[in-house]
Amino acid sequence: MGSKHNKKRYFCVSYIIKPDKKFDEFVTLSKKKIGSGKMREYTVVLDMVNKEILKNELPGIPVAQRDQIPYERVEQHYRQWYAEAMDEFAK
Repeated sequence: MGSKHNKKRYFCVSYIIKPDKKFDEFVTLSKKKIGSGKMREYTVVLDMVNKEILKNELPGIPVAQRDQIPYERVEQHYRQWYAEAMDEFAK
């Protein structure tokens, strides 16, 4: 990829809720800017360079509280399972 994408690093998560109330979690790491079409598909989008939450629609968290959750808390949550992939991607 060209140098214009070097600083664009996004951690994206989508969830599929199954009939038994369990869920499947799908994670995408992207160097390219997330367009509005793709943004609608994701539940969570983190900008790993600017350390900001671009989208947070986690199920089970009241809408009024979603904007109050700090980036560090969301990142730490996903690092429990994806730390190696996140670190490798950020290199």
